[in-house]
Amino acid sequence: MAIPAGRVVLSLCLIVLSTGKHLGFAISSSLADTVDSAVNGRLLITNKALLDIQQHIALSHKRVATLADEIGNLKKDQQTLGRELINAAKAKREFGQYIRISEGRLKVLVAKKHNLKKVLELYRGKFAEVLVGLERIGLNPPPAILVRADNALQSVRSAVLLGSVVQEMQARTDTLAADLKELEAITKSVKAEQLRLANAVENQQIEEKRLSLLLAEKAKLQQQSEKDFIVEKEYNRELAEKAKSLQDLLAEIIHRSELLTDKTNSRLLQIQTDFFAMRGLLSLPVKGHCVQTFSKTAQGELIETEPTAVVTSPVEGIVRYAGIFRSYGQLLIIDLGHNYHLILAGLGRIDVVQGQMLLEGEPVGIMGTQFIADSTAFNIGKSAPMLYIEIRKDGKPINPAPWWLQR
Repeated sequence: MAIPAGRVVLSLCLIVLSTGKHLGFAISSSLADTVDSAVNGRLLITNKALLDIQQHIALSHKRVATLADEIGNLKKDQQTLGRELINAAKAKREFGQYIRISEGRLKVLVAKKHNLKKVLELYRGKFAEVLVGLERIGLNPPPAILVRADNALQSVRSAVLLGSVVQEMQARTDTLAADLKELEAITKSVKAEQLRLANAVENQQIEEKRLSLLLAEKAKLQQQSEKDFIVEKEYNRELAEKAKSLQDLLAEIIHRSELLTDKTNSRLLQIQTDFFAMRGLLSLPVKGHCVQTFSKTAQGELIETEPTAVVTSPVEGIVRYAGIFRSYGQLLIIDLGHNYHLILAGLGRIDVVQGQMLLEGEPVGIMGTQFIADSTAFNIGKSAPMLYIEIRKDGKPINPAPWWLQR
């Protein structure tokens, strides 16, 4: 029995149309519009979107009150509060790290969406070309195969051509179905990642609030013995005005430490850690990327950090200086014992005071939102927050790198 070529064309059109309907789009409509609605209908995470999340997630008054009660029930001593501060700072860091990882995953997912969009638009063009050809064949179909002998060869060729077109169209529709399924899975992954990111931001805000409450509580406890530090604070203020350089400042502090009162000496004896023995065991004071290492022309390291990152003491010590010093901005000098001193500069805020004992991992301040130290002190040509780290032995700069854990 002869099979009219027009029927083959009609069957092929029905296959394509039914496949398109099954995949959720109409051949006559723009596939790109369909993809746009699927892609752009979802929130694409960008830096601005993350900022919006941070601004809109506000801790409830009930949650803040609960945190305040937890802090209020703590044993009121420096060591207890110090340990709680360490835990809160660690949790905040971990949530911050998860947020950065989550942002990275979302960027990858969004990139996949855009790539799929381009692929689907390409399919649209190819389908359109084939359908136009099929419509032309349908309007002027070749004769049935067995009608006339001189048309037999033409009919066979048409049938072979249509058969190959059907196979190619079927393969393309199968691929298209798989791509659309992948697109659906990606959009679900984006929504799930957005939810995890929002939860991480909220948890980070909780730890930030816990940190601020703990710092306030420790400040109250510090004020109870403020008389012990008034003389030292006044001395440091005068010293900062008189010292012409960081070298002069540290030299005076070392000289001052030799004339300490018995009470301050007793605090120094509380340092249990042998700093030299801690080589290769200490964590950096802040999470970030090293942009300057110790060298003949650089007496310390520069760490590029996230805005408002928590800065911690990598080891036990006593605060010898805390405040603004010339072009270094907010400067912190920590006595580590055995004539070792740790110098931190470029902080946005310092949360400790002179004479305060520090535990390993205890927060000492936070970074700002940009590099605030004067360019005369650090000429690196960057505006991101930077923490300057310097270690000195007997007043002389030494390479800090051997003390840090492997980066």
